[in-house]
Amino acid sequence: MPYDSTQQAGREDAKVARPLGSAGVSLEITPGVAAKIPSFADLLPSGAAVYVTSLPGTDRAEAMAVSRRLARDGLRPVPHLAARGLKSRADLADWLDRAVSEGGARDIMLIAGSNDRPAGPYRDTLAVLDSGLVETAGLRGFGVAGHPEGHPNAGPAILLEALRRKQAFAAAHGLEAWIVSQFAFSATPILSWALALTDAGVTLPIRVGLPGPAKPATLITYARQCGVGNSLRVLTRRPDVVAGLLRAWTPDSIVGDLERARDRGAAGMVSGVHLFPFGGFARTAAWAVAHLNRPNERAET
Repeated sequence: MPYDSTQQAGREDAKVARPLGSAGVSLEITPGVAAKIPSFADLLPSGAAVYVTSLPGTDRAEAMAVSRRLARDGLRPVPHLAARGLKSRADLADWLDRAVSEGGARDIMLIAGSNDRPAGPYRDTLAVLDSGLVETAGLRGFGVAGHPEGHPNAGPAILLEALRRKQAFAAAHGLEAWIVSQFAFSATPILSWALALTDAGVTLPIRVGLPGPAKPATLITYARQCGVGNSLRVLTRRPDVVAGLLRAWTPDSIVGDLERARDRGAAGMVSGVHLFPFGGFARTAAWAVAHLNRPNERAET
């Protein structure tokens, strides 16, 4: 039966204060995982956002079919547009047209992509924005990536300037924009980064990337692959956390740290949570529903 958002109303044992929870939480999914889920409406309430990832080799039609399913189930599809995977301007135009008309998307997530070399003229997301196609595609808005612990191929100044330009692009064309951060295992680098962005004039809402519930070995594997070793090292120096990791990881503690920082006005533009379902989509969705009240895509919605 479809998920009823009133099931969690009045919960007194939620670990998270309301600001982040009421702003909602987004999740992401691969087409392969989506194929194993009979109904998204059974897992998440209407309006929840699910980002459809774009891994190298993913068939475009398959990704758009997942977006269409999400929209049909009353959710908000947010397909990933990987700049380096685009072969030409016509390829970009085709992707945008299909995302809106075929996939039912009004929002997209812009990423550079994991290809070492661009397949066409777009080496990064700024090049996609400079194409002149995004602002005429019929979109409501777009997400961009943020890197609290840095990026292996770009320094802090370059990353900051890129966010400034993306913010300016959205403002100039009447589009909504927000940041989805790379996941971390500690609130400290997230909060320091968020405050630095605000001080530098970047005021886009930030959806903090966090791993959903998962086994420790799974998380460590993804952490090493994604370059978030700093917060993992800090995390594993705490005896209480190490003991917890021996059982299982959940984001409760870090979300609590973020909430307390928000209460003190020390969280910059942090306004929501984006969960990476390394431990399984259904398990992550269940945690989100139980602990964050009502998954809903963006804090500005």
